[in-house]
Amino acid sequence: MSGASENRAIVRSSLTTAVTILENISGFVILIMMLLTFVDVIGRYLFHSPIFGGTEIISALLALAIFSGLGVINARDDHITVELFEAPIKRLMTPLVYEITIQLFSVFCMGLIALVLFEHAWESYTLDKLTVVLEMPLYYVTASIAVFAVISVVSQIAGVALKILNVRKSAAGQPR
Repeated sequence: MSGASENRAIVRSSLTTAVTILENISGFVILIMMLLTFVDVIGRYLFHSPIFGGTEIISALLALAIFSGLGVINARDDHITVELFEAPIKRLMTPLVYEITIQLFSVFCMGLIALVLFEHAWESYTLDKLTVVLEMPLYYVTASIAVFAVISVVSQIAGVALKILNVRKSAAGQPR
C-alpha cells in the first residue's frame, strides 16, 4: 500500500468514526429533547405543572443538536445550497479550483463561527453569566457548542482532504 493510500485510509476511517460518534450524539440529544418536550406538555396540560426550566433546557439541547449534526453535514458535504452566483463564478475557474475554493470558504466561515462561539463561551465564563431560569453557568452550553463547531471544522477539513486525495488518485489513473 502506498503512502497516499495509507493517508487516505487513515483520514477516511477517522472521519467515519467521528461521523458515527456525532450521529449518535445528535440522535441522543434529539431523543432527550423529544422526551423532555413530551413530558413537559403532558405536565402542563394534564397536571398544570410544566417542567421547571423545560424551555431553557430544550433551547440548549436544540443548539447542541444543531452543532453536533453540523459536523456530520460538513463531513458529508450535504449542505443545502443556494446557487445564485454559481454559474458566473464556475465559468472563471476549473471544476477542481472551484470546488476547493468553495470548500475553503466554507471552512473559513465555519472557523469564524467557532471562534465567535469560543469568545462567547469565554465571556460567559469570565463574567459568570447564568441562564435566566435555571441559573446554571451559561458557559456549559456555549463551550459545548463551540467544541462541536470545532469538530465540525475538523470534519470539513478532513472531507476536503479526502476530496483532494481522491482527485490526485484519479488523476494518477488509479482506481478509487
